[in-house]
Amino acid sequence: MNRKNTTHPFPRNLICDVYGREVTPEELPSDIDESVVYVLDNMMPERDAFILILRYMRNMSNREIADYYGLSSARIHQIIYKAHRQLRHPSRFKYFKDGCAKVAQEKPVLSEDQVPTALPADPRPDEALADIADVNIRVDAIMARGGLNRIEWLGLPIRAYNCLVTSQVENVWQLCLLSPAALLQIKNLGVGTLVIIQEKLCALNLGLDDGTMGANDQTWDYAEQRYTALSMSGR
Repeated sequence: MNRKNTTHPFPRNLICDVYGREVTPEELPSDIDESVVYVLDNMMPERDAFILILRYMRNMSNREIADYYGLSSARIHQIIYKAHRQLRHPSRFKYFKDGCAKVAQEKPVLSEDQVPTALPADPRPDEALADIADVNIRVDAIMARGGLNRIEWLGLPIRAYNCLVTSQVENVWQLCLLSPAALLQIKNLGVGTLVIIQEKLCALNLGLDDGTMGANDQTWDYAEQRYTALSMSGR
C-alpha cells in the first residue's frame, strides 16, 4: 500500500486515497472531520472502519496491522482497497464532498415502491394508539395510518434514518412496534433522535409501543401477516 498520503493529517490522508488524488483543504467541507467519523461509525463494517483508523489515524503499516489481526499483509491490502471502494459509493461519498450538515438537509427521494400506498380503513380513527386496548386492532390502526409505508415516508433526518435502516427497521409498522427503550439500544440513536422520531409519528397519529406490543411474538406475527396481505392487495 502506498504510504504517500499518510504524511497528511487524518482525515485528509484518507480522503486523498478515496479520491485517488491530492485533495486540498479548500475542497473539503468545514465539517469534514465529523463527516468522516460519522461514515466510519455508522456506514462501514466495524472491522473495516477500525483498520482504516489504524492505517490513516495511527499511521500503521499494512504489516503492523496484519500482525495486530493475525492476517497477511496482502489480506489487509484487500480490506483497505475494498473499503476505499465502499467509501466511493454515492451514499457515503456525499458526506466527504458536502459534509454532514448539508447531507442532513436532504430529503430522501422515494422510488416507486416507497411512495405512500393505498391505505385500509382505520378501525378507530378517533382514538390514539395507546387508547386502543385490543392489540390486533391497534396493529390494524397502525397499518391504516401509514404503517404500510417505508420509513422514508416519515421524512426523518438522515441520522435517524440511517440508524433505523442499519437496524433493519424498514417500514413504519415495524417502527411503531418498538418501544422507546428498544430504540435507545440502537447504536448511535440517542435521546435527541428518539424525540424527533416520536414527534414525526405523533404528527401522523402514530406512536411507539407503550410496552404492550413489541415484546409479544404473536403481535409481531399478526403484524407481519397483515402487512403482507395488505401490501399484496394494494399492488
